[in-house]
Amino acid sequence: MKKSVMTKILVIGAACLVLGCGKKEEETKEPKEPETEMSEDKEVEKEEEYKTIGKESEDAYKLLLTNHTGDKITGFTVKASKAEEASQNLLESGMIIENEEIVCVYYTPEDVEAEAGSEQQLTYDFSLAYEDGHTVEITGLGLDDIEEAELWFEDEVGFVKYKSADSGKEVSTKETALALKAQKQAEAAAAEQAKKEEAERAAAEAAAAQAQAEAAAVQEQYEQQYYEQPTYEQPTYEQPTYEQPVYDQPVYEQPADSGGQDQDVSQSGESCLGGQGVLRY
Repeated sequence: MKKSVMTKILVIGAACLVLGCGKKEEETKEPKEPETEMSEDKEVEKEEEYKTIGKESEDAYKLLLTNHTGDKITGFTVKASKAEEASQNLLESGMIIENEEIVCVYYTPEDVEAEAGSEQQLTYDFSLAYEDGHTVEITGLGLDDIEEAELWFEDEVGFVKYKSADSGKEVSTKETALALKAQKQAEAAAAEQAKKEEAERAAAEAAAAQAQAEAAAVQEQYEQQYYEQPTYEQPTYEQPTYEQPVYDQPVYEQPADSGGQDQDVSQSGESCLGGQGVLRY
């Protein structure tokens, strides 16, 4: 009888021990919930520590960007690659992105559609301005695939490094930026060569025209030297003067008496005038 009572007591005691241990384990596990809440609060506080650029909205892209360009960024604009104009400076007046600083950027794209029938993904361009006035362009970014990115500037090109949100792979746009730079340099060189050739052609045409003008001037001078245009002189006409003829009135002279009858008739004027006398002029 005593043994059965003792057995019951031991069983009850063991059961109490088991129940007591279970309660202690539950009491030990329950305080872990506040730790989770504290960790979430820490993440929120850590995110709020980032400088915020732009305005948050349902249509806005959210990007965490780290400045690894080596200089302070004083201006930050974004535009669709096909758009003509960029957004206004997303940095507020006096705001600066320090080197190695992480910022949270909200960008709401404008309504820019891809070309009709094109399956190409819409891309965006960043423009970074610095204190010394120079700018760095980072082009061809698919913001749908970027959540966190690093801004870099090496080998005279700007580019980003990020982890693809779709594939999870590390991506760098440096090679694309270098290829684009080489293409622009080639286009600039071709344009400069075309400009040079056009200038040479214009100079050759001007030289030919000048030579032609000089040859014409020499020919004209030669012709003037050996050929003189005759000058026409108007003949002078003198009006003849009419002189009235002078009429001498004849004077009658009485012939002298010869004193003889035998005077030669040829010497007398009788044959002509009938012995009346002689007319003298």
